[in-house]
Amino acid sequence: MGYCLDDAAWGHGYATEAARVLLQWAFDTLEMNRVQAETDTRNTASARVLEKLGFVREGTLREDCVVNGEVSDSWVYGLIRREWQPSLEPFPFR
Repeated sequence: MGYCLDDAAWGHGYATEAARVLLQWAFDTLEMNRVQAETDTRNTASARVLEKLGFVREGTLREDCVVNGEVSDSWVYGLIRREWQPSLEPFPFR
């Protein structure tokens, strides 16, 4: 799973909202057992989104990508179906 938003959209909950819908579809419709995500270790906001959704940090990929010409590490996150806690709130579609 991945997401990329324009700077103007940061901090509004869009990534969390979209990821929650995607996870619901992945587990309920596709009957997936696991969803995996990665984030740059410098992107703590993205890490918070994943953790808020129930993802568990499983490890670090060292120097696995280049961002703006700079080598960076990534954290690997996983979410297992039995750990998924769907939101009881309706989605506030805009």
